[in-house]
This record gives sequence, structure tokens and C-alpha cells, in this order.
Amino acid sequence: MIFHNVHPAARLGLLWLLLVPACERKAPSPEECLDFAMRGLRINDERLLAVPAVKDKVDEVVIKCLTTPYDKELIGCVKLRPTAHSCLLEFDERERRRNHPLEH
Repeated sequence: MIFHNVHPAARLGLLWLLLVPACERKAPSPEECLDFAMRGLRINDERLLAVPAVKDKVDEVVIKCLTTPYDKELIGCVKLRPTAHSCLLEFDERERRRNHPLEH
């Protein structure tokens, strides 16, 4: 075994580090993030992306979507509701519970 000289607690930590990525949420794809941005900003015509201010705002939301650990539940919620606001509030609450499980 490669780790035969490693302390048992350290081995457990290494195992945990290897397994955690497998348990992580699957991030939304760039296409899902673009759809999320368009729906969240209520843009229903892609031709509006030719307007620099609109494109900049969409790009900002897409980048945030790609770099923030949004979950598929949030992305799906925005597809079903007329506004993204309540979906984002629910996402924030899920994140709070996930990051601080003992407080709830």
C-alpha cells in the first residue's frame, strides 16, 4: 500500500478528500447558465443580446452562475416560475442549511 507509513487519521483524511468531489453537486453547464440568465432577466428574445448593455448583464449573470455553486434545483426553479427572486431565496436557504447543518 502506498500510504503504509501514513498515520491512520491522515489516511482517513486523504480518503475523505478523494471521496468528497464525488458527492458534490453537479454544476450547471454553460448552456444552462445562459438559459438561467435569460429567464432570470426576463429576456425572451435572443436578438436582444445584440444590445451591448443587455449582453453585458446576461454575461454577468452567466459568469456568476458558472462560478457560484448554484445547484440544479435553482436552475430548474427559474424555468418554472415567472421570476427568479423566490428561487434565489430558496437557494440561499439551502446553502445556509448545507453550510451550517447544526443551526437548523
